[in-house]
Amino acid sequence: MGAKLSVIGGSGLYTPLLFDAVINNQTEIEFDEICLNGRTESKLKLIAEVCQNLVQNSDLNFKVTYTTDRQEALTGSDFVLTQIRVGGMKARAHDEKFPLKYDIIGEETVGPGGFANALRTVPVMLDIAQEIEEYAPDSLVINLTNPASIVQQAIQAKTELDIISVCDLPVGVINKIANLLDIDSSALEVDYAGLNHLGWYTGFYYQGQDKLEEILAEVEKLELGVNGDLIRTLGAVPVPYMKYYHHHQQQVAAAKEKDELRAKELLSTGEKIKEELAANPNQIPETIYQRGAIWYSDVIVPLISALQNDQPQKFILNVANKGLIPELNDEVIVEVPAVVNSSRIKPLEAPAIPEQVKGIIAQEANFRNLATKAAISGADKDILRALLANPQVPSYEIAKKLLGEVKEK
Repeated sequence: MGAKLSVIGGSGLYTPLLFDAVINNQTEIEFDEICLNGRTESKLKLIAEVCQNLVQNSDLNFKVTYTTDRQEALTGSDFVLTQIRVGGMKARAHDEKFPLKYDIIGEETVGPGGFANALRTVPVMLDIAQEIEEYAPDSLVINLTNPASIVQQAIQAKTELDIISVCDLPVGVINKIANLLDIDSSALEVDYAGLNHLGWYTGFYYQGQDKLEEILAEVEKLELGVNGDLIRTLGAVPVPYMKYYHHHQQQVAAAKEKDELRAKELLSTGEKIKEELAANPNQIPETIYQRGAIWYSDVIVPLISALQNDQPQKFILNVANKGLIPELNDEVIVEVPAVVNSSRIKPLEAPAIPEQVKGIIAQEANFRNLATKAAISGADKDILRALLANPQVPSYEIAKKLLGEVKEK
């Protein structure tokens, strides 16, 4: 018997890529139904029609349904994929813009912008989580909603749900490394640990040999947005978001010079995608592929496949720490390799965190812990405490000014 997957936020414009990934996955996945849930019926209907057409034109045979009723969507679900954006792209534009007034980077997961996103998103996600607990209590929740680690920690604090968060950044870097070494990415083993959007690779193994030094010598070719000499000094390869920490002033200056911030670019692209889908609902327009949205094809669909088949696979996932990184609190969500097989997700012991990056990981983990508590309580005192702990906030005076900004809906 096949599984039911419910997609909360199923009216997202990139949702057809989920079906594209299912159709093109090389290992069999058994679905009875994929149900798309969204708030706006007209947009949901358009996306569902495209997805239904994709399945009808493939060799697969399962139902593609859609509904604005979350109870209906969740009932009977084996997997629930959460991919909502509270406030839409306009809210993301706010998050990217207001911190720049204080010479702080504006970003949807980092700094005060990411915190504003958490304050706006966590209450909505907790409501959704309570509905999942009521209507699909035995499901696995796969979270894509940002800021992923804060959202996940809040849900684990308030419910008993089985939840993991996924991100395409770690696999994106692995793909770049594989291209650099001219090997297949599946042949590359890695040592990796950290937090979502703040992880580090400390080993790359191909045919039993560690290629770290070879990669460090040519690390500029990876185009991570982080200074190559800095990476060599630290002796570990970061995900690209490290630029917001060690190149903060440079990133602020670059953002201020841009004519259009990322949210406005995506808003403009989204309008184009909607027009293309409405004009031809029988195929995925090329514009969708241009974003490089590999989270479905490289993480989510292979993960579900591994859970359904008796073939162990390794993934880099976000899970509760519980001693995996001894320096961090147990409840903090960490990003580490895990073995997935036959309905079991087993996080692996994290490699030792290099002394030279322990500080920034510990500081960010402490902020996320406080941010989770603030997002749950909504209290000004808790919000200010989290702002003071944020690595991008330089002083109490600025934290006080940011208090009202991060609360703006």
